[in-house]
Amino acid sequence: MPQPPYQPHLPQGPYQPQVTKRIVIGGMVTGIVGLVFGWYLFQIGFILGLVAVILSGVGLNTANTKNGSGRGMAMAGLVCGILAVLFELLWIAVLSYSLSGR
Repeated sequence: MPQPPYQPHLPQGPYQPQVTKRIVIGGMVTGIVGLVFGWYLFQIGFILGLVAVILSGVGLNTANTKNGSGRGMAMAGLVCGILAVLFELLWIAVLSYSLSGR
């Protein structure tokens, strides 16, 4: 039985690590900061939460389509941003109810 012909190993290109996009890091940082500042400065927490949701959504879409890394950070930023926005809306509802005099 003859052996198959020898096929030489072709060299691969240089190693290219996956690059975490800056927008993903920005979304995660603004989500965490918005969640923290939501306890003290409720307008800033709300704004930062909205920015985190937008940045993390764009970063998650980029990580999914362009084979980039950072999916976990984008999810963390998205969750923190949503929690910051929900906390602020709850805080505004409780504050307005308590100030209404009922």
